[in-house]
Amino acid sequence: GEAMAPLLTRTGRRPFQEAYDAFVTSFCIPLLHSMAMSQNLFHGASSRISYRYQAFPKIRILKPGDASDGPHCGTSNGHSIGFLHFHVPLTAAMGTNALYTESHPGKENWHPLITKSVGLGFLFDGARCLHFNMENTTSDTSVALEFTVAIYGDRTEDEYVDGESLCTRSILEDHFSLSGHGFYDEAVIDLSPQSPSWQVVAKKHGGDLLDPDYRVGFPFL
Repeated sequence: GEAMAPLLTRTGRRPFQEAYDAFVTSFCIPLLHSMAMSQNLFHGASSRISYRYQAFPKIRILKPGDASDGPHCGTSNGHSIGFLHFHVPLTAAMGTNALYTESHPGKENWHPLITKSVGLGFLFDGARCLHFNMENTTSDTSVALEFTVAIYGDRTEDEYVDGESLCTRSILEDHFSLSGHGFYDEAVIDLSPQSPSWQVVAKKHGGDLLDPDYRVGFPFL
C-alpha cells in the first residue's frame, strides 16, 4: 500500500536499507560468529570466514483476517539448506498474528514466536523447519522482517568433510543465487591475528546497497 511506496525507489528506500544492512553486519553476523566460535565450528577452517546474507529483507505483513499459504520451509522455497532464518517482529506478536514454527525438522510441535516488545527477534532453522501464519483472528496487523544468513569457508569442495567442515560457497548455491545477482550480499571476518580487520565484519563489495527485485516479494512483485 501507500506505506510501502517509498521502498519502490532507490532514494526512498535508502534510509531503511542502510539501517537494515547495518543491523545485519553489526549485530546479526557478530552474533552468529560468536555462537559458531563457542561451538568450535571454525576448527580447521581457513582464516577468512564468509557470511552470505539477504541484501533486502522480506517484509511480512499479516492483517486481520489474513492467512498464509500453509506450512513451508526455506528449502521448499528455493533456499539452500545451509541458511539460518531471522524473524524480527516490528509490532507486538501475540496469538494468531504471530509466526508459528516447529522446534526441530519434522517434530510438528507448533508454537508461536511471541513478543510483546518491538524489535525482539528470533533465529531458527527455517531452511528445514516448517513455519506458517494462521488466520489472523486478532484485531491487530503484525509486521515483521525476515531474512536469511549463512556461514561458509574458503576451502574448496574437495576439502569439504560433511559434519566437520563449514559449508563451501558452491554448497550454498540455490535458486536465489543462481537466478541472478542482487538477492544476496556478502561480508567477511578475517580470523588471522595479524589482520587489521580481525573479527571486524567487512563487506566484500564495499558499501554499495543492492537493489531488491521480485525475489524479495511484496512490494517488489
